[in-house]
Amino acid sequence: MASMGCIVALPDKALFQGEITYANIPGTDGYFGVLPGHELTVSLNREGGVVTLTIGENEKREFLVMGGATSVLDDKVTVLARFGTAVEDIDAEAVRAEAAECKSAIAELEQKNDPQDQATLMTHQKKLAWCEAQLAHVGQAA
Repeated sequence: MASMGCIVALPDKALFQGEITYANIPGTDGYFGVLPGHELTVSLNREGGVVTLTIGENEKREFLVMGGATSVLDDKVTVLARFGTAVEDIDAEAVRAEAAECKSAIAELEQKNDPQDQATLMTHQKKLAWCEAQLAHVGQAA
């Protein structure tokens, strides 16, 4: 069975690296499939989309991703995301706690209304959106 290389990575670590036989990618214009021999493709990732990888004939791995882009070139699929996790690793309680911390930090920064805090505010807002995407994926609310 033909295969291709694949990496699913965040800025600070790889979530998956290995050989796959198929990838289902959450592009901004919709999901698209990738088989060995696929033409060159570059796509932005859908916010809160799920990358599904088929390894061999039957094993599947799923990764929830947010932001970033995917490229396909010479039988190598590269998914680079701003945020991401293996779906089976989502811990709703831990994510809910992180969301609460983000909401608290956002409220505090908005109350201060200091222009120098805008980058920190945006970081907390992006982290909160990531928490909400994880909770939505597992059918829970923040």
